[in-house]
Formats: sequence, structure tokens, C-alpha cells
Amino acid sequence: MSYLDDSLTNLTEFEGVVPWMYLDTKGLVTVGVGQMLPDAASAQSLAFTDPSGQPATQDAIQSDYDRVSALAPGKAPGFYHTSTSLVLPDPAIDMLLMKRVTDFDDQLRERFQAYASFPDPAKLGLLDMIYNLGRDGLFQHFPHFMAAVDKQDWLAAAANCHRVGPSQARNDWTRQQFLAAAAGSTPADSDPAPAASTGGS
Repeated sequence: MSYLDDSLTNLTEFEGVVPWMYLDTKGLVTVGVGQMLPDAASAQSLAFTDPSGQPATQDAIQSDYDRVSALAPGKAPGFYHTSTSLVLPDPAIDMLLMKRVTDFDDQLRERFQAYASFPDPAKLGLLDMIYNLGRDGLFQHFPHFMAAVDKQDWLAAAANCHRVGPSQARNDWTRQQFLAAAAGSTPADSDPAPAASTGGS
């Protein structure tokens, strides 16, 4: 199994999977594995289906997006689900996640010239960081961490990878990846702890 496959598994555990639209803690419409939908058009580009399993119309997607947007943010995902909620089928969620992870992997490869030779645990830690923070959030707001990765100083990366927002278990897991990279081996306990709640973005 490649590090990308491992990353998909880890992100699914940490982010959770919600097939209907909901609001995350920041009030952003989200679906699948923490996939933020900035506007109705982004939702309309996805293969949502109606409760009968038929492809949802553009108007129906707009309506469901507007309904969810008007609700209180940060509730449990089930709060946003109704009998008429549109859902994203599992294959579409998997494809969306793979595309997003691949895009982030390409961004990391472009930013770090030696990325291809990084240990797999370091790549897993970096992918978790960038998936959670976004490109700008990681590249612009973690200067000490970025400097450590530039030097492939994995101990320093481990010391500077803590984020505000993710669970302690997720932060601990990410830190362990960089410690494993420093040690030159995969951590004995590389499975992520289940997410405390779904809906991170």
C-alpha cells in the first residue's frame, strides 16, 4: 500500500465521512471527508443523488445548499440531515478525496524539491497537515515547521507541527509520523485514533 493509500485511510478516520451537506465548526458547508463547498456551484459540480437514488437536479442541489447554509453551525452532522437531504454516493466521495489528496501531494512536491525522497511517515504527516490547514495555512502560518521540513529536520518538524483545532489524538499521531521519520522507521502504532467528532475541514 502506498503512502497515498495510507493517507486516504488516515484522513477518513480523522475527518469522518458524511455523505450529506452539513456545516463545520466554522459555518462552512461541507460534505464527504471534510470537503468544503464554498458556494452552491461547487456543490452542483458533484454527483449528488436524491433520496430515491436518482441524480439530483441543479435546482435541488441549490435548494439543499441554501437550506443547510441557513442553519446553526458546528452541530453534529446528523443535525443537518432530513428525509429530503441529497447525498453523495461512496464512489463519488472516494474520488473527491483521492483528487484532493493527489492535488495536495502535488503542491507538497512542488514546494519541497526533495519531497520524493522524504520518508513515507513524513509524507503522511505533511499530507495530514496540508489537508487540515490548506496550502496557505500550512505554507504561510507554520514558518518554523516549514523551515524544519526544508532541512529534513524531522525532530524539529515534530516539535512544531501542533495545530489548534484538531483533536489531541490527531496532533499526537501527526507528531509521531515525524518522529518516525527521524528514527528512520514506521511507528509501531501507525493507526490513527478515531476522530472525536466528524466535520473537520
